[in-house]
Amino acid sequence: MRSRREFLAVAVGAAASQGFAATMVRMRRIGWLTAQRAGSLTTYLEALRQGLAEQKIAEGQSVEILYRYGDDELGRVPEMARDLVAKEGELLIVPGAAIPAVLKLDLPGPIGFVTSADPIAAGFAKSLTEPIGNCTGVTFMGFEFLGKRLELLREILPRARHVTVLGNPMHPGSDIERASSEAAGRRLGISVDFIATLTSDTLEAARPALARIRPDAISLLPDGFAIAHHQAIMAIAADLKIPVMSGWPVFAHAGALCTYGPRLPQVYRRVAYYVARILNGAKPADLPIERPSQFELILNQRTARAFNLTFPRAILARADEVIE
Repeated sequence: MRSRREFLAVAVGAAASQGFAATMVRMRRIGWLTAQRAGSLTTYLEALRQGLAEQKIAEGQSVEILYRYGDDELGRVPEMARDLVAKEGELLIVPGAAIPAVLKLDLPGPIGFVTSADPIAAGFAKSLTEPIGNCTGVTFMGFEFLGKRLELLREILPRARHVTVLGNPMHPGSDIERASSEAAGRRLGISVDFIATLTSDTLEAARPALARIRPDAISLLPDGFAIAHHQAIMAIAADLKIPVMSGWPVFAHAGALCTYGPRLPQVYRRVAYYVARILNGAKPADLPIERPSQFELILNQRTARAFNLTFPRAILARADEVIE
């Protein structure tokens, strides 16, 4: 029988050996790269972390996430992307407007994107089941949302006959969104026109155009420009006393009458599925691009009161959130 001293020596040696082996296991690294500011994505980043936990990926234990924010300066994206690759990031997660800039770099590693654009029109994919190259991910775009919003408008404003769509014509898929809005308008007896808002100058030019047209409502396409300038857009609409409808919660919280669109945190949770698959060896080209499957309706009662409007009980019953 071994002595107590011998037993302790063996135990300490085994523990030291295990500790050395643990230090030899390299923690996996992934990059989070966006042209946006950190504060604008806090909620969605937390949703991504929850999704990673569901996939048994623990940040700080099995995976290290390297964060890079462009603070609304798109020109910084290429340098940040190269830096992440140099730091041995095995996968880049790229939300928003940074995606085209990253793809132009032809980086060697896989890319998981989160986009409001139509990935086919943007050139990211031949179809949703055929991503191009080393990228795949999820898209927020759903052309059916436009018709649903106009149906909601008809319920809230039964006398509405004219809607102006504001959107960035350079945003991939905006032409299809515009056509979908016009088709839904014809079905509902609502005339639809379009004003391009893709720069600060065109946004200012939209003010006199809206004042001249005097639409019953504005349907705001939730593209990157609209997100970055949502406060200015809402200020113009409030000054002109025109209610706004859009697709993402940020607009409702900034003063839009209502929003209907994808449940964004759920989409970011789903990104974790792609992270897990790619880290386990899957090729991005073999992972189909997904569209949202859960949606939410948000109503702004403060805005409704400002326009002397009352939401019908049926719509209030369907709302996921009511801003008082």
